[in-house]
Amino acid sequence: MVDKLIASEMKRMPKPRDPASLGFPDMDLFSSNTLIQQELDRVRRGKPMDPALDLSRYQLDPPTSNNSTSNNTTANGSTETITPSASEELPEGRALWLKALDNANAQLEHQNQRVLNLELIQKFGGNAWNIHNYQLEYDVSLLRKAVDEKKADIMELNKLRKRDQMDVAESLQRLEAKWAEMISSTLQVEVASASLHAELAQLKAYEIQLCKELGVTPPAQDSQ
Repeated sequence: MVDKLIASEMKRMPKPRDPASLGFPDMDLFSSNTLIQQELDRVRRGKPMDPALDLSRYQLDPPTSNNSTSNNTTANGSTETITPSASEELPEGRALWLKALDNANAQLEHQNQRVLNLELIQKFGGNAWNIHNYQLEYDVSLLRKAVDEKKADIMELNKLRKRDQMDVAESLQRLEAKWAEMISSTLQVEVASASLHAELAQLKAYEIQLCKELGVTPPAQDSQ
């Protein structure tokens, strides 16, 4: 019955409109930022990033240069690679070594920061997680309390509805019994009326017959 009522109500509801027919204007995102628009266009076309990310700074390779690196052939025929020198006589090799040293210092500082973060987590992480868990448990308790209150409200509402329905049911039963009684009385009256009409017709016919036998004019009958 509930499904039928819902289906009937949904038939009377207006059909949802097509989003295309709502007439929303075309939105140009990030129209004021040229860099973001260029990046979105690059991603849309599937092109690689230009310039690409430089990942060499995360490596600790020794400096190499085509101009300052030389290959020497030993007596047994093997090739020996010579890295750039850091002496004052070869300033280009010194610059490469200084660049590699800066990269190594940056890597070392990054590792120091990671170690510091690990030490901080080891020292304070447990308490921080305990506080976080306590806050979550408190939030859960508040939600459970709210759910219990809502359930209690629903139970109380259901009780009131049930009581009202029972009161109305008793009234409906009384009215139905009274209606059945009145229908029965009406039927009895109609049956009695039909019986009286039949008896009256018989009496009138008998009267007419007697008047004919006695030679008397029968009285005029009232039109009804």
